[in-house]
Amino acid sequence: MIISLFVMWILSVMSMALSNSIVDEQWKIWKQAYGKSYRDVEEDRARREIWLENLEKIAAHNAQYHQGNSTYEMAMNEFGDLTSTEFVELFTDSAMYEMANYTDDALSDIELEELEEIEEVSRIPKEVDWRQMGYVRDVKNQGSCLSCYAFAAAGALEGQLAKKRNQYVDLSVQNIIDCSNEFKNYGCNGGLPYRAFKYIKKYGIETDQSYPYQAKRNDRCFFNSFKSVTTIKEFKRIKNIGEKKLAALVARVGPVSVLVYSSLNSWRFYKSGIFDDVDCNKRVDHAVVLVGYVGVSSRGYWIIKNSWGKSWGEEGYMRMIKGKNMCGIKYCVSYPTI
Repeated sequence: MIISLFVMWILSVMSMALSNSIVDEQWKIWKQAYGKSYRDVEEDRARREIWLENLEKIAAHNAQYHQGNSTYEMAMNEFGDLTSTEFVELFTDSAMYEMANYTDDALSDIELEELEEIEEVSRIPKEVDWRQMGYVRDVKNQGSCLSCYAFAAAGALEGQLAKKRNQYVDLSVQNIIDCSNEFKNYGCNGGLPYRAFKYIKKYGIETDQSYPYQAKRNDRCFFNSFKSVTTIKEFKRIKNIGEKKLAALVARVGPVSVLVYSSLNSWRFYKSGIFDDVDCNKRVDHAVVLVGYVGVSSRGYWIIKNSWGKSWGEEGYMRMIKGKNMCGIKYCVSYPTI
């Protein structure tokens, strides 16, 4: 009996050692994949523990997904060594919700009646995906700079340039970060897409090639008006639009910028499927580009382009359920006209 217990103990220790060895190897592979390094052994150990906790949360969710209890799958990505608090502080803009409510933006919000002519279900396409028309440029990675607002503004304007002028260019997000503070954007500390449109309307914008992204704000604006590729005639901001009208707007206009709530682990580690999380509230903290949808009814989904790189989501995109105002998607929509 004693020998049997001893053998079981030995097997248990061997199993734990083997498990730790596998985890250590996965940790090493993950660090190499995302270029992670830490200042000392203690920090490496601490980050490994955070990463392992996140890995366990992802595995628990995916078990529910494979049992048919969830419509989307999660996966480890470059955010895996961050606590939830650290992620929120580094990659979401908690001030965005309040900023979008400011009354001193001197905007004339579009009257929703202007959308009535395109609201009829019979006139709204059942599916729209502006990527198929080439109106959507490659997914970028904002890095550790709260520049989502600039990426969302650039993405919406890139769609207009392609749709209206057959110009297929990557616009300079760095240009917006460095230069739109006059309109109450704050470089790598957050901002709003329609304030970027204000800047572009007045001054113009360069391409990413002539004014490349650095994931930080420069000490001064380096905009060169001779290198500007476009200005805009006007821009629109719509607050609390209905989702049917939002579909009609995307079908008529093209890609638009929207604000969403992205602080949940489900958003951070989203990998594939149709995102549907009852906890994704409406206090928006992140800007993305809405590039299409599938289904006019609530059974469909939105197609969202993010700025967290191609290793996040479906090659940088998310499919989000329609009809539930998921993550506050209808809270504030904006787009330019050229």
